[in-house]
Amino acid sequence: MSARKVGARKVGAARKRAVTSPATLALRPKRIRPALLAWYRAQRRDLPWRRTRDPYAIWVSEIMLQQTRVETVIPFYERFLDKFPTVDALASADEDDVLAAWSGLGYYRRARGLHAAASIVAREHSGTFPDHPTELRALPGIGEYTAAAIASIAFGREAAAVDGNVVRVLARIHGLRGTRDSARLKSDVTRLAHALARGPAPGDWTQALMELGAMVCLPRPKCEECPVARACDAHRSGDASRYPEPARKPEPRAAVEVLLLARRGRSIYLEKAATRTGITWTLPSVTTRESAASLGFKPLGEPLTSFRHRTYAHDLRIEVLAATASRSRRGRWFTPDDLDGLPLRAPTLKAIKRLRLLSS
Repeated sequence: MSARKVGARKVGAARKRAVTSPATLALRPKRIRPALLAWYRAQRRDLPWRRTRDPYAIWVSEIMLQQTRVETVIPFYERFLDKFPTVDALASADEDDVLAAWSGLGYYRRARGLHAAASIVAREHSGTFPDHPTELRALPGIGEYTAAAIASIAFGREAAAVDGNVVRVLARIHGLRGTRDSARLKSDVTRLAHALARGPAPGDWTQALMELGAMVCLPRPKCEECPVARACDAHRSGDASRYPEPARKPEPRAAVEVLLLARRGRSIYLEKAATRTGITWTLPSVTTRESAASLGFKPLGEPLTSFRHRTYAHDLRIEVLAATASRSRRGRWFTPDDLDGLPLRAPTLKAIKRLRLLSS
């Protein structure tokens, strides 16, 4: 191989390494931080949790925003804080009241984590939220991202909050390849995020990255609206959407689920179900009409309604059958008024809404 080709290879390798080299990291904040902070302060959405520095309120918003859209969260957030305005109020509340206030947001483990963490803050910290990410991570339901977000936004600490949006934003700016769920990519981005977090206005910086990922640096990016496009390696590549590469998701498996609707006057029968996100209530569930008898139910007639319900692993066809309970069951009977605020499994909630069984 000629000396010229060897030299060209070395230059190419050096350029690749320079993306995450210390020298590059020293320059990037100077180019990115001022532009992104100025954009955020001019363009940010007026969200209720951005009008406060109260760590309790910020914590509630961060937990609610996990796997839930901003537009969905806002009314729940406002009602929840009206009902439980302080950490002490939440700590002293009955868990059923907390779950009722949460009903409709789903992932009820989050509500139970809030309640448990509030009790610890009230009991062990005299109602004052800890301000360091390490102490925050010791509380139930608070992981690395949430701890960093609370520490930076509420307490002004230089903490790097790295979620899926931040991975996408920083992978594009620094031209990092790899799938979204790659441990190597997450590690590289986290290192970059810690370097960028050092500087003035940590809380605004954390939210600026979040806002850019939510509004501009989308899976299909709006590069023409991006305040840091000139400093973005992915944008210069000509196709920013290739960064990072999509995670490989398994195809959901098709399956059938039969929900049994037993009625007694205006009441319907529900049973408790332990799910990945906690305890919820559900209509009794079987895989076929014929297997209903094994649970002590007798199906009646044709399905009352049917619909599809897609989860990460399954593409379900749900059928709802009227049924009679032929023997005593361990569940409970609920009137339409009782259903309001009850934590319900998602297919059961869909069935109840389709059959208009909720109180008006």
